[in-house]
Amino acid sequence: MLRHLRRDIDLPEPAFDPYSYSRGRWLDQDERRQKVRTLKFNFDALLDVAVNCSSGAREVVACEKRQGGFNRVFIIEFDNGSKVVAKVPMPFAGPSALTTMSEVATLRYVKGKTSVPVPRVLSWNSNPESGLVGIEYIIMEHVSGVALKDVWGQMTELQHIEVIESLGNLTHPVDEDYCIGPHCGRQFWGYDDDQTTKATVPFGFQGPWQDLSIFFADLNKISRLAVDQRKLPQEEVENHLRLLEMSRKTLEAVGNITAVQESCSALLFHPDLHARNIFVNPKDPTQILGIIDWQSTAIEPAFVHAVETPDFAEEPLLDKTLDADVSRDSSEAQGHAQRCKRTWAVMAFLCPKLGKAKTLSPVLCRYLTSICSGCSDDATSLRSLLADVSGEWEELGIPGVCPYQPSQEDEKLLSIELDQLESTQRLRAYLSRLLHCETDGWIEAGRWDEVIPIYREQFAEFVSACIASREEDETEEDARRKADALWPFDLR
Repeated sequence: MLRHLRRDIDLPEPAFDPYSYSRGRWLDQDERRQKVRTLKFNFDALLDVAVNCSSGAREVVACEKRQGGFNRVFIIEFDNGSKVVAKVPMPFAGPSALTTMSEVATLRYVKGKTSVPVPRVLSWNSNPESGLVGIEYIIMEHVSGVALKDVWGQMTELQHIEVIESLGNLTHPVDEDYCIGPHCGRQFWGYDDDQTTKATVPFGFQGPWQDLSIFFADLNKISRLAVDQRKLPQEEVENHLRLLEMSRKTLEAVGNITAVQESCSALLFHPDLHARNIFVNPKDPTQILGIIDWQSTAIEPAFVHAVETPDFAEEPLLDKTLDADVSRDSSEAQGHAQRCKRTWAVMAFLCPKLGKAKTLSPVLCRYLTSICSGCSDDATSLRSLLADVSGEWEELGIPGVCPYQPSQEDEKLLSIELDQLESTQRLRAYLSRLLHCETDGWIEAGRWDEVIPIYREQFAEFVSACIASREEDETEEDARRKADALWPFDLR
């Protein structure tokens, strides 16, 4: 084994632990989430591989651990001053082996065939049984510069627009030198957030697809499998399967109209094109040095990417409760953001495939992209999407009658479900703002002890409010159960 300066390593944490998750904790299912993020592998063997693939390096002098949503990353520095990045996936990141192989192929394609700046892959292994490391990994060049999110606030409006224009120009068609394999998106394999660590959908439904009708049919079959595997009351299962059948027929009708056919050209697009994954020159932030995190990139119908707007081009909500001076500044910032949003919209429109998809009806585009992202696994989301399409069926120019014809009972049920969902989402948003945490309840490790007393106080006040406002025929225990059901996190 190569010699490493393990005792002299310059570490950002008091005790360097490459195996466990230490960045934060969750207000919801914390113990399970911590456990599933604990990785078992040979870290020294990973360092050996990193040294071997780095020309002129003899030993490791520093290592920094960074922890994302689906991967753990190590920034490794050597005695010759060079750096590499070692990336290992979480068990819920996607289908084993395929996720790593697909990302490596994507990086090599983008590096060799386009002008998009991405890190060069130095070494990789998609088979944990092969070699000494014992886990899948990718070792790649370290991208210099700073994350766009860290300098965006100090940049001028003109610089913002120049960056967005540069990103819009980084496009290139796929060529015949690379083959297209199965889609590695988590939703195509039955992965449900971080609760699924092994594929539950069998191989064969993930493409590649010859046409849109086969693509839609497989999406519907995947959702049916998801419903069958859940331990739900029979009535709920039957209602969900009925919705899926309506959706299958709706997709058949929608897929045949000209607007959708013209919006489904195959497109290779970064799946997470946000400021945290874009690295720029700190001296000239309009110069893009690298774009990272291409995991689960796929060739998909263009409409899949027509709805989402990158965070650097999003329009902030204007808070009307602010005083005049602050409100004026907020309005100016919103005007600035609107110009960034319009610039992104223009650049996306100039991309032939994406631009065509952008002209698709918002209702239709939202339905299609939601189906592709796995929203039909949730009955309430699917019922809402179908209701929207049904309401605009004639305006959308779709021939025949919409397969989904909601009854009064359906409309009442949807209204109740959406009210409950909205209440929980409002609670999530409120707690996120109050506690300065993520909407899934994630809190930085150093803030946990200060946040918990405030959180518990809020929960107690919420339960008391539900009891105080309960209906005449509702008992105090009923109100407590209602409060428990609406509260978004399981920590009590």
